[in-house]
Amino acid sequence: MKCPQCGAETPDEEWNCVSCRINVYWASQHYEDLARIRQQQGQGAAASTPGFLKETHQNAMDDRAGRGGRAEHRVRKIARLLMRRRP
Repeated sequence: MKCPQCGAETPDEEWNCVSCRINVYWASQHYEDLARIRQQQGQGAAASTPGFLKETHQNAMDDRAGRGGRAEHRVRKIARLLMRRRP
């Protein structure tokens, strides 16, 4: 799946974009609204993700993987199905 914010190809098993770290499910549902609001405020359509959030997310993913994580959660499966159906 391509990230709506930065265009990076993100594997289906990931919640967040591998490049900018935006939640791809949320962005696929609301990105146009967010971009419109940001442009109305004189900001760029895409927001950059602060480095500390990227680092925090990576630390959490490493911790989860170290405990045998990455199992697909039921909610995540439903979200992926909804994203695939969107035109």
